[in-house]
Amino acid sequence: MSYIHIKEEWKLFWGWLILVILLLLSGCASTNKSGEEETHYPLLDTSFKLHKYKHNIQWVLFVKNNPRTEYCSVHFKWEDIQPLYRPSGNGEYRWVYRVNKNKRSWK
Repeated sequence: MSYIHIKEEWKLFWGWLILVILLLLSGCASTNKSGEEETHYPLLDTSFKLHKYKHNIQWVLFVKNNPRTEYCSVHFKWEDIQPLYRPSGNGEYRWVYRVNKNKRSWK
């Protein structure tokens, strides 16, 4: 092997290495098509699991007995959200949310 051939192999190696490092450092940000960063609102369900949705579910009006389907950015699947009005420990009532995997979700 000639010196020039080895030099070209090292250039190729360093080029690939820099490309891999740049891809790893770029990360995965939650952005939309226009490149703006999206806000995902947290929601704690009845089993105390954290979910994050594009819409603030706690301020959404629900149709009676119809769960709302949203995409969860924590679990990466479509989920059905159903609000429940339950008594809390001090005799007052508050809204809690039951979250189940959507039946039509492909995962």
